[in-house]
Amino acid sequence: MMMFVKKLFFPPKKSPSFSFISRGTKLTGNIELTGDVLIGGDIQGQLLSEANITIEQGGTIQGEVKCHEFIVDGHFKGRLICERLVIQRNGVVDGEVASTSMQILEGGQFIGMRIKEDAPTIYSHAIGHTPATDNRNLSHVQNDVIESR
Repeated sequence: MMMFVKKLFFPPKKSPSFSFISRGTKLTGNIELTGDVLIGGDIQGQLLSEANITIEQGGTIQGEVKCHEFIVDGHFKGRLICERLVIQRNGVVDGEVASTSMQILEGGQFIGMRIKEDAPTIYSHAIGHTPATDNRNLSHVQNDVIESR
């Protein structure tokens, strides 16, 4: 009886979803994901994830991305909205970024413009719309290391 009550009030937790887009795979269009995604292939279009997106070395995204955390060890070109951006040693981010925090490891490259915003503002941005630029929070960097470890 106790097991039945426990299961009734505490249903089993769902395992988080994870997607992998392998090398040689090319996707075009609007993609929506609920979980983390690892990208080794090529994506063109809009990518929306409620979780984290990682581009591994050799992977590319060209288009618009909105996610919680964005880790780049491959190549991204376009418009990015995320809470946290990490550019790894082989990573290249080329475009417009709206983020709460940004980290660039030595060797990583950021080419473009960044708007620093708080988390509630980040989550209110919609893909397909340009965030309002505020000169107080605007930084322009080209091929500079912002933080190295």
